[in-house]
Amino acid sequence: MPYKIDDVLPPELLTEVDPGTNLLVSGPAMSGKRQLLLQLLARGTSEGEGSVVVTSRNPAEDVTQSYRDVLDGDFGYFRIIDCVSSRSGAEVDGARVHEVSSPGDLTGIGIEFSEIARDAEAADIERLRVGFDSLSPLLMYVDLQRLFRFLHVFTSQIQSRDWLGLFAIDPDSHDQQEVNTISQLFDGMIEIRLGDDGREARVRGVTDAPTDWVALDE
Repeated sequence: MPYKIDDVLPPELLTEVDPGTNLLVSGPAMSGKRQLLLQLLARGTSEGEGSVVVTSRNPAEDVTQSYRDVLDGDFGYFRIIDCVSSRSGAEVDGARVHEVSSPGDLTGIGIEFSEIARDAEAADIERLRVGFDSLSPLLMYVDLQRLFRFLHVFTSQIQSRDWLGLFAIDPDSHDQQEVNTISQLFDGMIEIRLGDDGREARVRGVTDAPTDWVALDE
């Protein structure tokens, strides 16, 4: 059964994606990609799906509040891997938090994600949406080759479990070669840009052809 993302993106862009899909959500600073990512995660709550957020920019408290702001209902199964603060094993406003020492601790992120995967299985959560906000800080800590290897394993886990992966990146923070290399690991991309009349988005890779740019702020 596809993962529904209608009511988040304009229908002419995308309404659903297949299980096991990994999408790159690409947009510059202040483009609202973090909010869009959280909205895409929250869309699954009404379907009984769980959500995981790996945060490399904002502490768990901020993520939890932002996630609650876009929810229409209860949390459901919600876990956070926090790479920027120290509160391992704690709960923040109903969200279970797993702490990792820094955005550069890729091994730690992988270990915590594997633990969450086991926990979700024990809780009979078969469908999970995984959001990664953001990949850009990781490249300040590790080189591109190491990040590529890590993401290959991480996205493969999502694919093999028929989950949905959503990974934010700021293309303006990297050279085009880095973005192109990372993009190879993903099934498609949601691109956001800031136009004269507001935000616009298009989708590539998971549609028959790249979509046109469509206004997000109507």
